[in-house]
Amino acid sequence: MIDDRGDLLLIVTYAIVFLVVFLIAIIVFIVKSRNDRIKIEEKKKEIEVIVKQKTILLKEIHHRVKNNLQLISGLLYLQSVKHKNVEVTAMIDESQKHINSIALVHEMLYKDDTLSLVSMKKYLIELGNRLLQVSPLENIEYKLNVTAISLPVDYATTLGLILNELVTNSLKYAFTSQNGIVSVSLEEINTNEYLFTYADNGKGCIVDSESNTNKTLGQKLIKMLAEEIEADLIIKNKKGLTYEFNFKTKIA
Repeated sequence: MIDDRGDLLLIVTYAIVFLVVFLIAIIVFIVKSRNDRIKIEEKKKEIEVIVKQKTILLKEIHHRVKNNLQLISGLLYLQSVKHKNVEVTAMIDESQKHINSIALVHEMLYKDDTLSLVSMKKYLIELGNRLLQVSPLENIEYKLNVTAISLPVDYATTLGLILNELVTNSLKYAFTSQNGIVSVSLEEINTNEYLFTYADNGKGCIVDSESNTNKTLGQKLIKMLAEEIEADLIIKNKKGLTYEFNFKTKIA
């Protein structure tokens, strides 16, 4: 009987010790978890502050780049008014348009929250309208078909320069009257693969059958820009000119 009581007392003692150890372990775990949670929250706040600072910095960079490009454009304009040479003035004017198309990218990134991706629909609408506003031709219709596509800055900038060159060429050479149509589309045909199409309903031009591009400086610039984004370029000379740029964006 005494042995049974001793065994029972021993079992109770062990149970109490176990419970005490278990409770201590739980308390330690809770305290540690609380401390870890506090540290995580503090770290999270630090990261949020850093991200916010970098966001502000990137926005400021885009804003300053845009301002600097506009300043260069303004300086070019001041130079152009000094020259009576029509060819020099035309060259300066084209350079201004190229600079302004790049500045527009940085202006949009400054206003947007993405900072690195450009909404192509907004960009192509704004850029196309600006190019046509300064045209001496009237009643030129600008048709745009772009889905909700956002592209990295380098691709957006290159497409903007291509559009700038193509619209300029159409306004100079394609239309024999005040009426004309410029059509632009951008679609994602496969994952990270896009088709950028430009067309006008002008008089067309003579196209080299071997290289599928003519020998003008403008065509060479367009081809060079296509190579910059590794785009396959096809030019169709039927009921006006159509340019198709098939390209893939590189995944970082």
